[in-house]
Parts: sequence; C-alpha cells; structure tokens
Amino acid sequence: MTGPDRYDDTSDDAERFEHNQLARDRDHGLQTDDLTEADARTLIADLLEDDVVVAVPTDRVLVHAPTNTVFEDVVQLAAYHQGWEAGRDDGADA
Repeated sequence: MTGPDRYDDTSDDAERFEHNQLARDRDHGLQTDDLTEADARTLIADLLEDDVVVAVPTDRVLVHAPTNTVFEDVVQLAAYHQGWEAGRDDGADA
C-alpha cells in the first residue's frame, strides 16, 4: 500500500479532543463566562488563605500551587481553578 494507512491518520485528533473537552465541560456545568471580577477576587482570596494560590508580589503574578501555573489575571486564574477542580478524579477538595 503506497498511501497513508487510514488508522495512522491523526490529522483531526486535536479537533476531536477539543470537542470532547468542551462537551465534558458542559456536562460538568462549568460556566466561566458569568464569572465576575468580584466573584473571582473572592475565590482567589479564599485560595490564597488555603495556600492553593501563591502571590508573587515582585513579579505581580499569582501561581496556582497544585499545577505551578502562573497567572496575571484573577478572573483567568479563578476560571482555571474551577475547571481544574471539576476535572479532578480524586474527589479531594483543594
């Protein structure tokens, strides 16, 4: 056979993966578009208190401690944390 094997074709894997992730997020009821900055600040304040988020004042960033992901925006960090928490399988609270 001279052509590519149809089972080796991975050209649309990324698109399929993203589609499945979006569907899974909808199933979990994740809503990030209605997350206000005030709600995000409240969540981040709680996460700072619980040491889930670490503030780095010299760089003016926040670090999501469980994943070491760096954020400059509280709304993005809050949305990320909500998605991360919803996607966890261990059932533990962060």
